Amino acid sequence: MSLPSTYRRSGSSMLEHQTWCDRGFEPTETSLANLMKTQGLVQKFKVTHLLSYLGWLNPIPIGVSKNDAVWLFDNVAFRGPNGTWQAEFVTAVFDARVSTKLVDIVGDIAEKVGLSKGDKQEKTIEQRITPFLMEVLPGRRVDIKFGESTALRLGPGGRNGISSDLKKLPDSAAGTVVKSAAEVPSGAGGLLELNTFYTEPEGWAVISDVDDTIKITQTSDPVGILRSTFVAEPTPIAGMPELYWQIKDMVTPSAPWFYLSASPYNLYPFLRDFTHRYYPRGQLILRDASWMTIPGLLSNLTLGTQKYKVDRMKKLYEWLPKKKMICIGDSTQSDPESYGEMYRKHPEWIKLILIRKVTDIAAVGTETKNAPKRFEEAFKGVPREAWHVFEDPAECREQIQRRVPFTTTTSATALSTAAERFNMSSEGAAAKRQKSNKDVPYNLIYWPEIPGRGEFIRLALEEAGAEYVDTAKTEGGINEVMAHIKGEKPDDDTNPPIFAPPILKHGDLVISQTPNILLYLGPRLGLVPSVEEDPDALYKVNELALTALDGLSNEPHDCHHPIGSELYYEDQKEEAKRKTEHYVKTRLPKFLGYFERVLNSKASGEGPYLYAGKLSYADLVLFQCLDGLRFMFPKAMAKLEKERKHSKLFELYDAVKQRPKLKEYLEGPRRQKYSNGLYRYYEEFDIEG
Repeated sequence: MSLPSTYRRSGSSMLEHQTWCDRGFEPTETSLANLMKTQGLVQKFKVTHLLSYLGWLNPIPIGVSKNDAVWLFDNVAFRGPNGTWQAEFVTAVFDARVSTKLVDIVGDIAEKVGLSKGDKQEKTIEQRITPFLMEVLPGRRVDIKFGESTALRLGPGGRNGISSDLKKLPDSAAGTVVKSAAEVPSGAGGLLELNTFYTEPEGWAVISDVDDTIKITQTSDPVGILRSTFVAEPTPIAGMPELYWQIKDMVTPSAPWFYLSASPYNLYPFLRDFTHRYYPRGQLILRDASWMTIPGLLSNLTLGTQKYKVDRMKKLYEWLPKKKMICIGDSTQSDPESYGEMYRKHPEWIKLILIRKVTDIAAVGTETKNAPKRFEEAFKGVPREAWHVFEDPAECREQIQRRVPFTTTTSATALSTAAERFNMSSEGAAAKRQKSNKDVPYNLIYWPEIPGRGEFIRLALEEAGAEYVDTAKTEGGINEVMAHIKGEKPDDDTNPPIFAPPILKHGDLVISQTPNILLYLGPRLGLVPSVEEDPDALYKVNELALTALDGLSNEPHDCHHPIGSELYYEDQKEEAKRKTEHYVKTRLPKFLGYFERVLNSKASGEGPYLYAGKLSYADLVLFQCLDGLRFMFPKAMAKLEKERKHSKLFELYDAVKQRPKLKEYLEGPRRQKYSNGLYRYYEEFDIEG
């Protein structure tokens, strides 16, 4: 059998080649649309195009323009040979305008994974595939501000639009995280901030594969790769988040984590969000060989991975030669061979290798990949106590205990803490594991036929994928609401009587008040950073949620009931009109302006959300407020959005609306329509302000 050109070019192993041929990778790759765009800007900048072949030696780099997108990648700072701090800064610059082939390629991917034309998941494909369709811009330089005052110039980038610069940094303590921000013209977008993690020269560090080690990817199947990358909700491998948090508790807090993946740089935002959601934060090291091609994704993930990973680990060794490394991978690719080769080069550096034996996917060649002979050959010359192949992550605990020095008590505490942290912080598929200590569904007790204040609770439960019962959707549910309000529920010695809905029942616990319920659900549904990650995060998130509920929920309610809730709207129309005019002209812009200020603050972190760069229940509250206000005051909200004074606020709205679980919920029958509830439309309210 002749080898494909990709195999010859990449120097892939025979095992990789066998999988490539047996699973039909080459026909799938060939049939995918070629996304290489015509270099439209090359003609405009011919000299720059030619000089970009010089990479960082390019004497005439171009700065970032307002039409460009810039990505900054998180990194790790280490001490160089002379003791000064330094770090590798990686940037990518490309044209933010998407290829006109978007519709065609979305349809192509959808067809490959078995979706029918017009399937609602095509929107997810469109979002994830966009980074593959933006034209890379060679020869660009990027100026950033490191911390409060240090200016750094990065680049220029090479032919692939990516630059890599080793920069000296100011002194800081190990374990410190310093934020940098790109200084770009107004209008430029992308990932404009990065975090630099300072680590000491000695101590522990972790190198981890991503695909099929910590994330379900199905790298042995071309269609499986396309589905898990572009369609499916990214899902962690069962038990791996707990294992990783356990390891983090065992090693020093300043131990760095390196997520070494064969995925292309196009997937950085997707994989960064995934790792931030489930695992300790670290530096993602991705492959730049096939930037901008969908077919290249299949080649990247499956061919030449051993050489690529060993090359990257050599660089890590140059940075941190005195570290003690824990290396974690899986059997679907060349992780055993890569780690084995690196151990033989530097046995003093790698202290433990853990390989997940992948048995939960149907793939040709699984038996060969999981054969004991394969592992024995891969780890030839490696002491048996230094490597372990596992199926259940829980069995790694004993291996870690033997290699990482700590007491048995510490180990038990770490395992318990890690499991609790994951149960309190994970989202998505893993959210089903966390139901506090009450292994029963949540029970939301609220009025039927209106979204009302109960909708703030529903959005949290829906986003987390939590199991819950909603009395608004059950026959006779109104009777449950009335029984609480009228005091007909039996008195008990733990729960005070309820005044009004929404009400949450969870096991024996019964609580009310919207912000109080969200305060209870937030940690359990992974909708606030964990206590270990940020001890005070819950109070900050709650502060933001309370502000939104005050100014964008309670005050709009008072527009149609300014005198009393017991009175009909018709009995207070004049007062309502006066209240509405004041609210729309004065109060509404004030609150929207405040949240725009929050989103522009350093505390907002990366991405479109209010706090620490990740979704919290405050974002869900703000989304629902904005959605209700759009229904209640359509002209005023349209005007405010058009003015673009609150652009980040509306970006948050769109980002929340497009989250897969919420998108399905919002477009489905469980989402109740606005009527005579909290947010109401009256023609006399519909003013521009």
